Amino acid sequence: MPTFEYLRSIGIGYYYSGNSFLHARDARIKVLAFSVLILGVALTNSMLGLLFALAATCLGFWIARVPLLPCLRTIRSVLPFIVLLFLIQLLIHRRDDTPVILWNWKAITIYRSSLFAALRMLVRFLSLMLVLGLMTAVLSTLELHHGLELLLRPLEALGLRTGTLIMVIQIMLRFLPLLALRMEEIAKSQAARGAAWDAGKGGLFQRIRMVLPLITPLFLNTLQQSERVADAMLCRGYGIHARRTHYYEYHIAFADILFFLAVLGITAAVVFLPSFLGGF
Repeated sequence: MPTFEYLRSIGIGYYYSGNSFLHARDARIKVLAFSVLILGVALTNSMLGLLFALAATCLGFWIARVPLLPCLRTIRSVLPFIVLLFLIQLLIHRRDDTPVILWNWKAITIYRSSLFAALRMLVRFLSLMLVLGLMTAVLSTLELHHGLELLLRPLEALGLRTGTLIMVIQIMLRFLPLLALRMEEIAKSQAARGAAWDAGKGGLFQRIRMVLPLITPLFLNTLQQSERVADAMLCRGYGIHARRTHYYEYHIAFADILFFLAVLGITAAVVFLPSFLGGF
């Protein structure tokens, strides 16, 4: 029943276990490297730089031996939202000093600058989604927890409880697939009791009416699951004021430094290289 399979529509957020070059890198280096790359993609206004970031990310998928199709499937699931953003950017973008009209019909005018801005928005969104997909594919939630904890540990000198913050983030990430799985179970149970589930294909309002009966049981189940997690943590003696130790200690190797320098070079090329080459 593909209508109920919410997990299949989520291709970003899955960790693919492997022994590739990207998988073997230090958790702190991976968190820093992907954060820098995401920042570079978000800051650049060059189509050439965004295409370069997109090509580098696809190369990263090949190096990590991670399938690209699940991420593309996730992008397809939010395609109506992307098209809406594209149309808004196309119609309301402010034209430049020397506007070039590509199409005009009554009160609707499309300029060349607005078309380029809308295309940049699409490529930027696609690049960010793929970078996030690659990051979660080679960085497990445990590595993300340890990496962020080690990177933010100097803030403890200011009195900040960074360990508590990182634990909240880790629990939130672990709850996302559980929520999707529980939503599937509730939808299947309601359909088995005679609910007209496929009626949601009729339109937007039908889909809203289809999802509304899931909210209350999903909310109650989430609260119950949260209480069970809190009880389990208390029974195991978890304390927010104690310094947590780790079974595995992370050590930065020479290959980690090379990887970080390579990502820095890619980010610098994304942001600065188009201006030197005269790219748009």
